[in-house]
Formats: sequence, structure tokens, C-alpha cells
Amino acid sequence: MNPVIRAQLKEFAKANSITADAQERQFEIYSIFSILAGLLGESIDAYDVHLSGDEFGVDGIAVIIQGEAVKNKHEAEEKLSAINNPSIEFIFFQSKTSTSYDYGDISKFFDAVSAFFDGELKGESPAIDDLMGAMEAIYERGVGKRNPKLSCYYITTGNYEKPARIEKLRNSFKSDLDEKNIFDNGNISVEFVGARELQQWYRAATSAVEVEIDFPRNVVMPTNSHVDEAYVGYIDARNLLKLCSLKDQNGSVIGVNKAVFFDNIRDYDAKSKINAGIKSGVRSGGGAEFVFRNNGITVVSKNIDRTGDKFRLEDFQIVNGCQTSNVIFDLVYGDDSGCQNGDISLAESIQVPFRLIGSKNDDFVSSIIVGTNRQNPVRDDQFWALRPFMKSFEEYCRGLDKEEAIYFERRDNQYRNQDVERTRVMQPSVLMKAVAACLLFQPQRAARDYRGILSEYENSIFLDDHDVRIYHAVAYLYYRLEFLWRNQRISNEYKTFRYYILSGIGLRISGNNNILSMKKAKIASIAESIIALCNDEDALKSAVEHIVSVVEARLSEMNVVTQERIRDTIRSESFSGMFRDRLMASEIA
Repeated sequence: MNPVIRAQLKEFAKANSITADAQERQFEIYSIFSILAGLLGESIDAYDVHLSGDEFGVDGIAVIIQGEAVKNKHEAEEKLSAINNPSIEFIFFQSKTSTSYDYGDISKFFDAVSAFFDGELKGESPAIDDLMGAMEAIYERGVGKRNPKLSCYYITTGNYEKPARIEKLRNSFKSDLDEKNIFDNGNISVEFVGARELQQWYRAATSAVEVEIDFPRNVVMPTNSHVDEAYVGYIDARNLLKLCSLKDQNGSVIGVNKAVFFDNIRDYDAKSKINAGIKSGVRSGGGAEFVFRNNGITVVSKNIDRTGDKFRLEDFQIVNGCQTSNVIFDLVYGDDSGCQNGDISLAESIQVPFRLIGSKNDDFVSSIIVGTNRQNPVRDDQFWALRPFMKSFEEYCRGLDKEEAIYFERRDNQYRNQDVERTRVMQPSVLMKAVAACLLFQPQRAARDYRGILSEYENSIFLDDHDVRIYHAVAYLYYRLEFLWRNQRISNEYKTFRYYILSGIGLRISGNNNILSMKKAKIASIAESIIALCNDEDALKSAVEHIVSVVEARLSEMNVVTQERIRDTIRSESFSGMFRDRLMASEIA
């Protein structure tokens, strides 16, 4: 294996708690991560996209709706019902540690992709069946203004030299896909990835973004205790594109770098009347009037190094201006140009209002994000993650000893470029689901209705006077279970019952009592008991086995066998109530 890939793989395996896995499996997850996070700028867990079985011809499948991966029909339906005209993408991965691009293996990969959409991959594995259910839900409900995008990545540790036989195979495969008429016109991508690309994309996914721009027309903004330095003015589009362009290993622009945007571009429609009108105006009259008609860009950077009119930015985000950036990108590179050659003279003629803020204060940065995006939809969990309690929770969790530390990500990608174990990073939505199951005893609602739970219990959870230790205990329990799954110390089949396991442990330790209404000393004692269970692997595995046995026994009595029926059944209120009664009865016995 390429020595650089080997070194990156070792680092990745350690950070993601998969060191016990075979190298081939590590490489599969590593390559998926490098493409999703480094190339595409997606905040999606590669471990969840990876297929852990021996599925025919494919190692990973991502079904992405509006930037979130869905794993089954229920999740797809829930997401589709909440969004009009969502962006949808199917991504397929096949990874080989060898350096060769084998014609037979590539043919199998292409056959697997076709079979997925034709329904012929049904029964290959429960995970495949679930993903096909998500695909079916997408096409059953309609896909809005545009069909889904399709991307396929065949990955090795070699270098792809475009052999004629394989190029012919690729072109034939793309033609077959095109003839299905179920994908967005011009948005079918079939890529062969090698060592150079993987190295670059992995570095992009794990390193702070850094770029130098010219910003001569700037004015220093007023001082503020939360701001190191700040400037306002305008820049030409050539420099804006330095901030938001994604480049290949040769320095050629290949697309928009979604990783630098707080809110990745999802709803952008190049052919909408507004965007088409902006482009038409610029193309017919030049870019001189753009600066007067546009609200501009806001960039927040952790570090700013200024030398004259040159500004080197490190670890920055474009917190407002996604649409503007995309419009300008299309103007300069052309809507369908493939990004080969940009119109630099046009880029220099367009001026864009620009605000640059240097701050390391996460709370202040969050307030800027909310303030500059009030006209845009912002997720509920992004708002409640800004509660005062959440800051205390974050500080407590990351300040613990290394073994029990949890990194609560109050702001998207907050820990992306920091040297922390990735499995210990917890998003607000994940914490909400875990709390709903473990403290509120609502396993049937945790996965599908955590927003409803948040609304119902907003005056009962995450309150300023609550003890952070009980919430940390729940987060740590979630992490420990994930660690055991990733290292194959408990069966992956139990993942279906994840929230029942969390709920069962909460019920057993609390004695089926309302935890958050207890006296503070008792809550602290329960938190300590959960932590103690987490740190005793044999005891934790035994607890998991017992809880799962209660769930499976009732499912067997009900003659519920298929994964789809199991998922439907365990999401019902009646099954959850039965589970609670039976579990507590088994504790008494």
C-alpha cells in the first residue's frame, strides 16, 4: 500500500475507534470519509454509509436528502415530508486496497449500482434492503423540480491512466444510467479515484482551510471584546472564488467547496428566474452594478494574518452568502463548463460587498451566524444548541479525563480540524435522541420524532439549573455503545434496538422513576452508576444482551420477522409500553 495512504489510514483508524478492524475494512471507511468530507464537504458519518457485510459489488451507499443521509424508507419519508423540492443524491462506493483497476471488479460495481435501482439487489443484505426502501420512497413521493443526482466512486491505491477498455465500459455504463431517465440531466458522475486524490481529500477533510486573498478596499470595523480584528469593504469575484472553490491536486478548480459554508448550498437552482436574471444582467452589462445590488458575503475566520492588503485566512467559514457565491461561480466558470477554464476578466470586473471578522469566540461566531441567516431556514437543533446550559455542558464534557471526555459540537464542524477522537464528537440532534430514550424513556419516538419531543419537553430538559453530569452520562453511554459496535464487540444487528438499549439502561438504573424530577443528589448518583456501567465492558455487554432479549422475545411472540416490520413495530407506543413493563418485571424477578 502507498506509504502516505498507510500513514493516513493509521491516523484515521485511531481517531474513529476502528483499529481492531481488518485493514481492508479500515480502507473502505477511510476512502468514503475522504470523498464525503474532503471532496464533497458533507458532514455525514462515513461509518454509517459503509456496508459492513459482503454485499455484491459495493462497499458503501449514501442516500442524501437535503444534506442528511437517510438509511431507510421511514427516514426518507420523514425528510421528504418536511422539505419542498429537496436536493437528493445517491452516492455509491467501491474500494480496493490494490493498485490496479480490475475490469471484472469494476463491472461488478457497475452491475450493483444498476441492480440497486432495478430492484434486483433486494435481499442482498438488510442494510441494502433498507436503502432500497429509501430509494423507493423518493421516487414514489416524487422528487420535486429536479431528479436526484448520482455519483459513483471506484477507489484504489494506484493511479488511473484511462485504459481504453475501462473508459469504454464507463461510457457504456453512463449511457445505460442516462436511459433510465430517473437522474438529473447532466448530473451522473462515474469517477475512478487513486492515491493522489485520496491523500489530498483526506488532508482537506482533516486540516484547517487556509487561503490568501487581496482585500485592498477595506475599512477597519469598530473594536469589540469578542473580535480580534474585523474589516468591511468589497473584493473582486476573483478573490471571492479563492475562498469558495474546490481544487484538484493540480490546482485546477473542480467545483464549489461546500465545506467552507456554514449552511451548505442545497436549494440553489441555477435556472431559477432570480438567479438566471442576475446572470443575464451581468453577462449583458458587465459586473459593474453587482456591488450595488447584492447584500454581500460575511466570512468569519479563526486566524487572520494581514500583510498590507493581503489577508491570509485560516479555519474560516462563509456564514452568509452561499447563493451569491454560487451565482458568481456559475458566471465565471459557466453553468456546465466542468470548471476547466474560468472567465478571469469577468471575475475581476465583479465587485462584491465583503465583511471579514476574526474571532475565536464560538458564542459570538454563533450569534453572527444566526443574525446573518434570519432570512434562511435554520435547524431547530442549531438554535437550542446555543442555550446557556449547552455551553456549560460542552465545557464540562471536554474538560474531563481523556477516557470520559465527550466533544459536544454546538456549532457544525466545530471540532472538524482538531485532534480529537471522532467517535467522541456528538452533534446536538444525537444528544437529543439519546436523552429522549435514556432519560425520558421514549425509545419509540427518539429516532423519528426527537423534534416533537424537544417541543413537548422544552421546559423540562437542558435547563440552566440542571446537573450537566446526567447529560454527560447519557452522551458517554451513547459513545461507549458506538465504540463496542465499531469494534464488533456487540452484534451490529442490535443497532436496530439502539434506543431501546439506551432506554432500558435508564429504566434499570433509575428503577423506572422520572430521573429529571429527582433530587440533585439522586440524579448525580444515577449519573455515576451509568458511567460505572460504561466503564465495565462485560457488565455493559451483559446489560445490552438482556435488554435486547426482552425486545426480541416480544417480537417473536408477535411473529414479527422482517426488518421493515420490526422497525414499524418498535416505533409504536404499545410496544414501548410493553417493553417497559416486561423489562421492569424481569428486574424484579
